Amino acid sequence: MRAARGRRLRGRAFHAAVAVPTVLALALLAALMLELLSDTVSWQVVEPRGSGETFSFLDGFSITSSWEKVVTLELAARGSDQAEIDALIRDPEERRKFAARNRVELMLWADGKLLRWVVTGSRDVLVQDRGLLEGWRQRDELSAGLKPGQHLYLNPWLDISFFTKSASRTPLMAGLAPALLGSLWIIGLVMLIAVPLGVGAAIYLEEYAGDNAFTRLLEVNLRNLAGVPSIVYGILGLTVFVRLLGLGPVILAAALTLSLLVVPVVVIASREGIRGVPNSLRQAAYGLGATRSQVVFRVVLPAALSSVVTGVILAVARALGETAPLLVIGAAVFVPGLPNGPLAQYTALPIQIYTWVGENEREFAHVASAGIVVLLAVLSLLYGAAFWLRRKYEKRW
Repeated sequence: MRAARGRRLRGRAFHAAVAVPTVLALALLAALMLELLSDTVSWQVVEPRGSGETFSFLDGFSITSSWEKVVTLELAARGSDQAEIDALIRDPEERRKFAARNRVELMLWADGKLLRWVVTGSRDVLVQDRGLLEGWRQRDELSAGLKPGQHLYLNPWLDISFFTKSASRTPLMAGLAPALLGSLWIIGLVMLIAVPLGVGAAIYLEEYAGDNAFTRLLEVNLRNLAGVPSIVYGILGLTVFVRLLGLGPVILAAALTLSLLVVPVVVIASREGIRGVPNSLRQAAYGLGATRSQVVFRVVLPAALSSVVTGVILAVARALGETAPLLVIGAAVFVPGLPNGPLAQYTALPIQIYTWVGENEREFAHVASAGIVVLLAVLSLLYGAAFWLRRKYEKRW
């Protein structure tokens, strides 16, 4: 009895010891997310250079274009007549110029009222900026200290316009559009390059190559390459793709560099899945007269799909979060326009966040936090998709 009781106590102690780091990790992750989310919202005292008017949520809301509706209200408040307003709304060049200098924002709180539309401009004067929690404690003091012409806003930096604005030296006008589109271009090309190479190499090593010195050497090198620091791949990409092949610091060079980085991950994950398929399935297919290629692509590969897809998604998630290789091969830290092809100049989500973090203006900290939240959300979706697909296609033999 004493021995059994001792084993139970040791088992409970072991479970508690395992649970403590897990709970601690979750608590730290929750604290990080809370800090980031709170930093994407700030209390601001602003002296606007526009009309200074705010508009209710329903007055500015439109299913087709809230931007046009709010801009119409703002221009009318500035004293423009209907003809001038219609001319600006219809002229694409005037719309572009207005959008480059102004931002339509839905403030969570403005001058004592909830959900108010505000047109903020690059010439507005920021008097004070407080974080969400600090500003909440000081909101009465901030409201009482407002001077004529000043307004108190609760500004959410992570809004729709954040995804549509291009890069800017002004925090108010800075957006994620070029970086987000650049990351999509890179990841799309990485999948086109790395997936066929990685899965094909795994199939060759497991189904076609014999057990000899060459394949053993290749397997050791693949496992070593999976642990090589990413900056080494950046140096390789700079030497081969940017300089030797003469591509320059473009999207294609970045995609080729990151493909080299993630191919070993795809190969290892795919090999594990293929190796886990029972040999009896292969023998049964051969017994029915199937050729080797038919066995591989119609029996083995579908059975190993869960591991293959999981490996691909995890590799893409790693490529999405890489910064060092892109900086080494010369990715731009400021791209005013959207990339339009594989040979275009680019930036990416991690590089854009890195640039914002290095800026001196306080408001860039809010912009960087909003960018980090977007990046973490995309990575969470990818990891969630990998988990779901693995559970969906997982087979137990």
